[in-house]
Amino acid sequence: MEPIRDSIYYEQLARVARLKADTSDDPHLALRLREAAIKHERMARRLRRTDALDPA
Repeated sequence: MEPIRDSIYYEQLARVARLKADTSDDPHLALRLREAAIKHERMARRLRRTDALDPA
């Protein structure tokens, strides 16, 4: 059974990915981490939209 993940979870993932990107010495790794952060932020926004449409 997969745990329930909400928008806050993905916002936290994005925040951690950005923090790791900021501290990384490798520019390629930093870029990939920032791309991952963008994907997590998009997922968080998508979940917030679906929660707003279906508050049940």
